[in-house]
Amino acid sequence: MIGIQIIRLQAVNSTNNYANGQLMENELPDGTVFLAYEQISGRGQMNNFWESEPGKNLTFSIVVYPDFLDIRRQFMLSKVVTLGIYHALNKYVANLRIKWPNDIYAGDKKLGGILIENSIMNSSIKSSVIGIGINVNQTDFRSNAPNPVSLKTLTNQQFDSDQILNEILSGIDLYYYLLRGGEEERIDREFISVLYRVDEKHWFRAEEEVFEGEIFGVNEIGQLLIRKNDGEIVDFHFKEVEFLHM
Repeated sequence: MIGIQIIRLQAVNSTNNYANGQLMENELPDGTVFLAYEQISGRGQMNNFWESEPGKNLTFSIVVYPDFLDIRRQFMLSKVVTLGIYHALNKYVANLRIKWPNDIYAGDKKLGGILIENSIMNSSIKSSVIGIGINVNQTDFRSNAPNPVSLKTLTNQQFDSDQILNEILSGIDLYYYLLRGGEEERIDREFISVLYRVDEKHWFRAEEEVFEGEIFGVNEIGQLLIRKNDGEIVDFHFKEVEFLHM
Protein backbone atom coordinates (compact mmCIF):
# COMPACT_ATOMS: atom_id res chain seq x y z
CA MET A 1 0.00 0.00 0.00
CA ILE A 2 2.78 2.47 0.88
CA GLY A 3 3.93 3.96 -2.41
CA ILE A 4 0.84 2.86 -4.35
CA GLN A 5 1.07 6.25 -6.05
CA ILE A 6 4.27 8.32 -6.30
CA ILE A 7 3.89 11.93 -7.37
CA ARG A 8 7.24 13.39 -8.46
CA LEU A 9 7.78 17.12 -8.06
CA GLN A 10 10.64 19.17 -9.42
CA ALA A 11 10.76 21.63 -6.53
CA VAL A 12 8.60 22.51 -3.51
CA ASN A 13 9.21 24.44 -0.32
CA SER A 14 8.45 21.35 1.77
CA THR A 15 6.94 18.00 0.78
CA ASN A 16 4.97 17.96 4.03
CA ASN A 17 3.51 21.39 3.27
CA TYR A 18 2.65 20.29 -0.25
CA ALA A 19 1.09 17.02 0.92
CA ASN A 20 -0.99 18.79 3.56
CA GLY A 21 -2.22 21.23 0.92
CA GLN A 22 -3.20 18.40 -1.40
CA LEU A 23 -5.03 16.66 1.46
CA MET A 24 -7.18 19.75 1.92
CA GLU A 25 -8.15 19.80 -1.76
CA ASN A 26 -8.31 16.15 -2.81
CA GLU A 27 -9.08 12.67 -1.58
CA LEU A 28 -5.70 10.96 -1.85
CA PRO A 29 -5.18 7.19 -1.98
CA ASP A 30 -3.85 5.70 1.26
CA GLY A 31 -0.08 5.42 0.92
CA THR A 32 0.39 8.25 -1.62
CA VAL A 33 3.97 9.53 -1.82
CA PHE A 34 5.07 13.04 -2.79
CA LEU A 35 8.74 13.05 -3.84
CA ALA A 36 10.65 16.29 -4.48
CA TYR A 37 13.94 16.50 -6.36
CA GLU A 38 14.51 19.88 -4.72
CA GLN A 39 13.13 20.92 -1.35
CA ILE A 40 13.66 24.61 -0.79
CA SER A 41 12.56 24.89 2.84
CA GLY A 42 12.67 21.37 4.21
CA ARG A 43 11.54 21.11 7.83
CA GLY A 44 12.68 18.95 10.70
CA GLN A 45 11.51 18.68 14.28
CA MET A 46 10.82 21.94 16.18
CA ASN A 47 11.08 23.96 12.94
CA ASN A 48 14.67 22.89 12.35
CA PHE A 49 15.92 23.25 8.77
CA TRP A 50 16.65 20.14 6.70
CA GLU A 51 19.54 20.69 4.27
CA SER A 52 19.39 18.81 0.97
CA GLU A 53 21.32 19.45 -2.24
CA PRO A 54 18.97 19.23 -5.27
CA GLY A 55 18.91 15.79 -6.88
CA LYS A 56 21.33 14.26 -4.40
CA ASN A 57 19.05 13.01 -1.63
CA LEU A 58 15.60 11.63 -0.91
CA THR A 59 13.03 14.12 0.36
CA PHE A 60 9.47 12.83 0.33
CA SER A 61 6.23 12.60 2.27
CA ILE A 62 3.78 9.74 2.69
CA VAL A 63 0.05 10.19 3.30
CA VAL A 64 -1.70 7.51 5.37
CA TYR A 65 -5.02 7.23 7.22
CA PRO A 66 -4.27 5.35 10.48
CA ASP A 67 -7.78 5.76 11.93
CA PHE A 68 -7.29 2.48 13.80
CA LEU A 69 -4.67 4.16 15.99
CA ASP A 70 -5.63 5.89 19.24
CA ILE A 71 -4.07 9.32 19.83
CA ARG A 72 -2.09 8.08 22.84
CA ARG A 73 -0.43 5.48 20.62
CA GLN A 74 0.56 7.85 17.82
CA PHE A 75 4.28 7.30 18.51
CA MET A 76 3.79 3.82 17.04
CA LEU A 77 3.84 5.55 13.64
CA SER A 78 7.31 6.89 14.36
CA LYS A 79 8.45 3.39 15.34
CA VAL A 80 6.97 1.90 12.16
CA VAL A 81 8.58 4.46 9.87
CA THR A 82 12.03 4.43 11.47
CA LEU A 83 12.05 0.63 11.57
CA GLY A 84 11.07 0.52 7.91
CA ILE A 85 13.97 2.83 7.03
CA TYR A 86 16.32 0.81 9.23
CA HIS A 87 15.18 -2.40 7.55
CA ALA A 88 15.95 -0.92 4.12
CA LEU A 89 19.33 0.68 4.86
CA ASN A 90 20.92 -1.63 7.40
CA LYS A 91 22.47 -3.78 4.65
CA TYR A 92 24.34 -0.80 3.22
CA VAL A 93 26.00 0.74 6.28
CA ALA A 94 27.44 -0.51 9.55
CA ASN A 95 26.26 0.44 13.02
CA LEU A 96 22.90 1.81 11.89
CA ARG A 97 20.65 2.88 14.76
CA ILE A 98 17.41 4.74 15.46
CA LYS A 99 18.08 7.82 17.59
CA TRP A 100 15.06 8.73 19.67
CA PRO A 101 12.67 10.09 18.75
CA ASN A 102 12.91 9.95 14.96
CA ASP A 103 16.42 10.12 13.49
CA ILE A 104 18.44 7.53 11.62
CA TYR A 105 22.07 7.41 12.75
CA ALA A 106 25.13 5.65 11.40
CA GLY A 107 27.49 5.56 14.34
CA ASP A 108 27.28 9.05 15.80
CA LYS A 109 26.28 10.77 12.55
CA LYS A 110 22.83 11.63 11.23
CA LEU A 111 21.85 9.87 8.02
CA GLY A 112 18.17 10.83 7.98
CA GLY A 113 15.16 11.97 9.91
CA ILE A 114 11.39 12.05 9.86
CA LEU A 115 8.65 14.55 10.70
CA ILE A 116 5.10 13.26 11.25
CA GLU A 117 2.13 15.63 11.27
CA ASN A 118 -1.21 14.19 12.35
CA SER A 119 -4.75 15.39 11.82
CA ILE A 120 -6.97 14.37 14.74
CA MET A 121 -10.71 13.65 14.76
CA ASN A 122 -12.79 12.08 17.54
CA SER A 123 -9.79 10.85 19.56
CA SER A 124 -8.33 9.06 16.53
CA ILE A 125 -5.84 10.00 13.86
CA LYS A 126 -7.75 11.00 10.74
CA SER A 127 -4.66 11.34 8.53
CA SER A 128 -0.90 11.51 8.84
CA VAL A 129 1.69 13.16 6.64
CA ILE A 130 5.05 11.47 7.16
CA GLY A 131 7.98 13.56 5.97
CA ILE A 132 11.25 11.72 5.38
CA GLY A 133 14.70 12.99 4.49
CA ILE A 134 17.57 10.60 3.73
CA ASN A 135 21.06 11.74 2.75
CA VAL A 136 21.97 9.58 -0.23
CA ASN A 137 24.62 11.03 -2.57
CA GLN A 138 25.38 14.44 -1.04
CA THR A 139 28.96 14.80 0.17
CA ASP A 140 29.25 18.50 1.03
CA PHE A 141 27.07 19.77 3.88
CA ARG A 142 27.17 23.52 4.43
CA SER A 143 24.54 24.13 7.11
CA ASN A 144 25.34 24.36 10.80
CA ALA A 145 23.94 20.86 11.42
CA PRO A 146 26.54 19.24 13.69
CA ASN A 147 26.82 15.72 12.32
CA PRO A 148 25.32 14.98 8.86
CA VAL A 149 26.44 12.01 6.79
CA SER A 150 25.23 10.29 3.62
CA LEU A 151 25.21 6.79 2.20
CA LYS A 152 27.86 7.89 -0.29
CA THR A 153 30.25 9.34 2.29
CA LEU A 154 29.86 6.20 4.40
CA THR A 155 30.49 3.74 1.58
CA ASN A 156 32.31 5.69 -1.18
CA GLN A 157 29.63 4.44 -3.56
CA GLN A 158 27.07 6.21 -5.74
CA PHE A 159 23.51 5.05 -5.06
CA ASP A 160 20.42 4.79 -7.24
CA SER A 161 17.95 7.01 -5.38
CA ASP A 162 14.90 5.30 -6.90
CA GLN A 163 16.11 1.92 -5.69
CA ILE A 164 16.69 3.27 -2.18
CA LEU A 165 13.24 4.91 -2.25
CA ASN A 166 11.53 1.65 -3.24
CA GLU A 167 13.36 -0.29 -0.55
CA ILE A 168 12.40 2.27 2.11
CA LEU A 169 8.75 2.27 1.03
CA SER A 170 8.69 -1.54 1.11
CA GLY A 171 10.21 -1.51 4.61
CA ILE A 172 7.68 0.99 5.91
CA ASP A 173 4.85 -0.94 4.25
CA LEU A 174 5.96 -4.10 6.06
CA TYR A 175 5.92 -2.52 9.52
CA TYR A 176 2.73 -0.56 8.84
CA TYR A 177 1.08 -3.86 7.92
CA LEU A 178 2.30 -5.35 11.21
CA LEU A 179 0.88 -2.37 13.11
CA ARG A 180 -2.51 -2.74 11.45
CA GLY A 181 -2.40 -6.42 12.37
CA GLY A 182 -1.87 -5.69 16.07
CA GLU A 183 1.81 -6.71 16.21
CA GLU A 184 2.73 -3.88 18.56
CA GLU A 185 4.81 -6.03 20.90
CA ARG A 186 6.99 -7.16 18.01
CA ILE A 187 7.38 -3.57 16.79
CA ASP A 188 8.27 -2.37 20.30
CA ARG A 189 10.81 -5.16 20.75
CA GLU A 190 12.52 -4.48 17.41
CA PHE A 191 12.51 -0.71 17.96
CA ILE A 192 14.22 -0.97 21.34
CA SER A 193 16.77 -3.48 20.02
CA VAL A 194 18.14 -0.94 17.50
CA LEU A 195 17.77 2.20 19.63
CA TYR A 196 20.81 4.47 19.72
CA ARG A 197 22.76 4.14 22.99
CA VAL A 198 20.32 1.65 24.48
CA ASP A 199 21.58 -0.18 27.58
CA GLU A 200 24.78 1.90 27.62
CA LYS A 201 26.01 4.13 30.44
CA HIS A 202 25.94 7.72 29.26
CA TRP A 203 25.80 11.27 30.58
CA PHE A 204 22.66 13.36 30.08
CA ARG A 205 21.44 16.87 30.84
CA ALA A 206 17.85 17.68 31.78
CA GLU A 207 17.22 21.34 32.64
CA GLU A 208 19.98 22.14 35.15
CA GLU A 209 20.71 18.54 36.15
CA VAL A 210 23.57 16.48 34.73
CA PHE A 211 23.35 12.78 35.47
CA GLU A 212 24.60 9.39 34.33
CA GLY A 213 22.19 6.68 33.32
CA GLU A 214 21.15 4.29 30.60
CA ILE A 215 18.31 4.30 28.07
CA PHE A 216 16.19 1.19 28.37
CA GLY A 217 13.07 1.96 26.38
CA VAL A 218 10.30 4.28 25.24
CA ASN A 219 6.87 4.40 26.88
CA GLU A 220 3.43 4.27 25.25
CA ILE A 221 3.28 8.00 24.54
CA GLY A 222 6.79 8.17 23.10
CA GLN A 223 8.75 9.44 26.11
CA LEU A 224 12.34 8.25 26.43
CA LEU A 225 12.92 6.12 29.53
CA ILE A 226 16.25 6.45 31.33
CA ARG A 227 17.38 4.58 34.43
CA LYS A 228 19.70 6.67 36.59
CA ASN A 229 22.64 5.12 38.42
CA ASP A 230 20.67 5.23 41.68
CA GLY A 231 17.86 3.18 40.09
CA GLU A 232 15.39 6.04 39.61
CA ILE A 233 13.50 5.84 36.31
CA VAL A 234 12.83 9.16 34.58
CA ASP A 235 10.93 9.92 31.37
CA PHE A 236 11.37 12.74 28.90
CA HIS A 237 9.59 14.30 25.97
CA PHE A 238 11.53 15.51 22.93
CA LYS A 239 13.95 18.36 23.73
CA GLU A 240 13.64 17.79 27.48
CA VAL A 241 16.92 15.82 27.65
CA GLU A 242 20.16 15.84 25.70
CA PHE A 243 23.13 13.54 25.31
CA LEU A 244 26.41 14.89 26.63
CA HIS A 245 29.72 13.96 25.01
CA MET A 246 32.05 13.66 27.99
